[in-house]
Amino acid sequence: MARFSVTEAATAGFGVIGRKPLAVVGWALALTVGMVIPAILAFLALGPQFQQFVQLAMTQKEGAPDPEVMRQMMQAQSGITAANLLFWLWSTFVQAVFCAAVFRAVLTPAQSSWAYLRLGAREMWLTLLFLVEQVLLMIVGLVVAMVIGVLAAVAGFSGGENGMMAAVGTALGGAAIAVIVLVWLALRLSMAAPMTFVDNQFRLFESWSLTKGQGWRLLGMALLLIVFIIGVEILVTTVMLGTIFAAGGSIAALHGEGGFEAFMARPPLTILREVWPWLAVIGALATLFSAVVHTIFFAPWAAAHRALTSET
Repeated sequence: MARFSVTEAATAGFGVIGRKPLAVVGWALALTVGMVIPAILAFLALGPQFQQFVQLAMTQKEGAPDPEVMRQMMQAQSGITAANLLFWLWSTFVQAVFCAAVFRAVLTPAQSSWAYLRLGAREMWLTLLFLVEQVLLMIVGLVVAMVIGVLAAVAGFSGGENGMMAAVGTALGGAAIAVIVLVWLALRLSMAAPMTFVDNQFRLFESWSLTKGQGWRLLGMALLLIVFIIGVEILVTTVMLGTIFAAGGSIAALHGEGGFEAFMARPPLTILREVWPWLAVIGALATLFSAVVHTIFFAPWAAAHRALTSET
């Protein structure tokens, strides 16, 4: 049976960063173009609607909601929802592009031109795979939540005086079992992305055969990845919070009572002119750390796939 080294696979991302640091910088720059700039454009386009939504929410008083206020809030919310849907599709595509770049750095390191970034069939297949996986996860999560809710309600009604404890116990037990099963399924399907990249075709359930007998190794690799990513995120959070606090303290318009409400009432371009230096710093740090996290997360799956297929 083919096997792979858990530690070697889990640290594959650090190997890519050490060998190709300029590629990681290139990914950060591409991420700025692919995510930060569209986010700024969306802010400029939807800024008035977002401002209206925030102002209506803050001015809404307790008690029965004003129908006109609710209508305006729903209208503002509809535009934001449509933008969120488009942003979800676009961000999934960008994620697929970066995933393919990291896979390429691991599996075909000689193809280093343009920081391993490409726009081709592999990226589109990965985009489709990620969209299908996210939709399946939402559907399965909804079904599991409904089943656990029904079981908890039945246990509660049939438990008599201890109905509340029975319902809570059933819900907690069901949630624990669901998490274990979902993690196991995710690990068995975890080779779908590298298989889709290598085969240049949509692959999902084909991962089941390749991961047979590899569950514990994949789990160990995933746990190491969680530890690595948590460590990076702690560092990121510390730096980002320090920068945000510094930005908030330097913007005079935010000081005083009602400062935030007055600041948000300004036109979007005025707000952007006020905060753009800090947005540039925060955006640069965020994109660099995001590129590092993408590398740490995606590379191990490609390394595991390479090991599992090299002996078959």
